Amino acid sequence: MIDLTNSVGLNHNLSGHPYISENLIEVKLTIRARSLLFTPTTKLDKLDKARSTGADWIILDLEDGVAPDDRPRCRNVLKAWIQEITANELTGIALRINSLNTIDGIRDVLALTDWPLYPPMIVLPKVESAGEIIQCQSLFEESKISADIIAVFETAHGVLNAPRILQKSPPVAAIAFGSADYAAETGCGMDWDSLAWARGMMVAAAGQNNTLALDGVWLDFKDEAGLAEESERVAQMGFAGKIAIHPDQVGPINKVFTPATHAVDEARAMLAQAETEGNGAFNFRGRMVDKPILERAKRIVAAAG
Repeated sequence: MIDLTNSVGLNHNLSGHPYISENLIEVKLTIRARSLLFTPTTKLDKLDKARSTGADWIILDLEDGVAPDDRPRCRNVLKAWIQEITANELTGIALRINSLNTIDGIRDVLALTDWPLYPPMIVLPKVESAGEIIQCQSLFEESKISADIIAVFETAHGVLNAPRILQKSPPVAAIAFGSADYAAETGCGMDWDSLAWARGMMVAAAGQNNTLALDGVWLDFKDEAGLAEESERVAQMGFAGKIAIHPDQVGPINKVFTPATHAVDEARAMLAQAETEGNGAFNFRGRMVDKPILERAKRIVAAAG
């Protein structure tokens, strides 16, 4: 478990951004996403087991976890399942669609418009332009679909241009680093040094645009020690959570990204005092606190749940 009390937030000047509002900033900074567990839509019978892991989000997968020829059937399976459940049963459920640069991605979104309910979170993979996020949001608005977006950057072009893409896009709930696809495209390793630059780009892009950064997968699901070590390191970089590919990975990930109890207590006390102090900096237990520190406190409380 990490202690986030000494972490310093970033002070962002977002005035003039065509899509940003203060209310949206508040929402995006308080989404809990310590762990995200992938579950193929071909294995909906395992959904109860996935929920029991304690993952903050279960991601039903229509992309890489499903063979292209099987995607039409999986869309129908999802539609039939959604017709039999209530909206409450979709709490904590996300759906990874295919890239909107592909026909399967367009078909995925069109399928969503025909469902009586839909997941509250959509995972948009292989983002390489602001246009993809704008298009996705526009289709949702036209179809009256109220869903947040996690934008995944997993190509060299996407990672390199992530800050600019996010600046030109509507706000997203979080961004995620698709480390495996990035490594496959660039030819780099999956070790720490090989991915350090790309991870830094993700954290900087997220910080610049007041959203959360989520780290990619640890492929060896039997290596709990390696997973824990990497999770600790990315947490110190500024990542708010990590993607899991196996139920056994959720516990170690949650342990790392759940703030220490004393850090949560202090953050709550700080925010409570801020309510009475008005605008500007103030003295909290012998330390000067201003907007960047308060933003970090909000993240700590959100991660605690």
